[in-house]
Amino acid sequence: MTNSNPILTGADNASRYDGKRSTLRVIDPTTLQGVEVPQRKWMVQDWLPWRQTGLFYGDGATGKSLLAQQLMTSAAVGKAWLGLEVAACRTWGFFCEDENDELHRRQTDINRHLGIDFSDLANMRWISRTDAESNILMEFSLDGVGRLTDLWNQVRDDAGAFGARLVVIDTAADTFGGNENIRPQVRQFIQGACTRLARELDGAVLLCAHPSAAGMASGEGTGGNTAWNNTVRARWYLTRPKGTSDEPADPDRRDLSKKKGNYARIGEELKLEWHDGVFQVVGSTCPGTVERIDIRNRERDAEEAFLAALKVMIGQQRAVSDKPTAPNNFWKMFQKMPEVKGFTKVEMKDAMERLLRADRVRTDQVIGERPNRHKIIGLAPTDFAPANDNSGQSTD
Repeated sequence: MTNSNPILTGADNASRYDGKRSTLRVIDPTTLQGVEVPQRKWMVQDWLPWRQTGLFYGDGATGKSLLAQQLMTSAAVGKAWLGLEVAACRTWGFFCEDENDELHRRQTDINRHLGIDFSDLANMRWISRTDAESNILMEFSLDGVGRLTDLWNQVRDDAGAFGARLVVIDTAADTFGGNENIRPQVRQFIQGACTRLARELDGAVLLCAHPSAAGMASGEGTGGNTAWNNTVRARWYLTRPKGTSDEPADPDRRDLSKKKGNYARIGEELKLEWHDGVFQVVGSTCPGTVERIDIRNRERDAEEAFLAALKVMIGQQRAVSDKPTAPNNFWKMFQKMPEVKGFTKVEMKDAMERLLRADRVRTDQVIGERPNRHKIIGLAPTDFAPANDNSGQSTD
């Protein structure tokens, strides 16, 4: 028996529209035979998909804006965020609750934590809108139809001109011009304003929001009506852990949980601790996250040990070379120093390479009777003063 209702493309279906071709983009799956399956892209691996909107809930003062700024920074400099793999890309932030001075102070702490400087943030931009009369990105007519505002177009144009792929919008309460309890308006805002922005920029949008009282009471962290949760492809919830009468909650601890993930499993949770102005991971249910964090922590400790040993050498006006055959090779100079803290030669060499890539140390040509004999290791100005050129003269 043949199918009396085959799937027709617009070109095949012209007779059903009085001779006019349909503009619907109907897919004939038989044409996909042998076509390479497209790989799914992630902004944050398994947490925030590409070309989608992620909703980041957290009660006031829990720290979601800080975590969003940490994420922007990690993507901008190509580093992991809370132990999670992040796409290296340009980032753009739209902050409605924090003034520029606060964002500046916060960024200083983030930079210190990541071992970077402001000069490393060429791939990052933000705007503070605390003094703006309105931050609405989509407004609604009396019949409930949403309309993108001129401000949305300005955001799209500026972020697009910069080449941003990740846009943080903080918060939904400031930018949504409708009624949060009306499902069609919520869906129009998320799909027509946020996700449209993600797709026009070919990136992702992270929308920060406050949960409702009912959402906090249930522990699900939802807000308004179900359209907020159902329309986004990913939803996170940041909470303070609850204490007991015997053991009060630590005010510096937070729990970040993945409450929704259309393309990855849900229920994963990161245990966070606020320290020196940033959140750091102290535990996780995400596969491999703790192991990656432990590895990166040891790498960071090795980098600091390398810098400490190098600082001593520079203070003594003793040149250190990165060349393996040099008599003043870094390992020959460092291996018996207490600053090395038991790290191996391989660990210190890897630390040196990472520091070179991050521009925290540099190599300089030796100037002397035989120029270009080899290079020495010098510190970037952001760490401490480099050695004088005269201290770099040594033989291979």
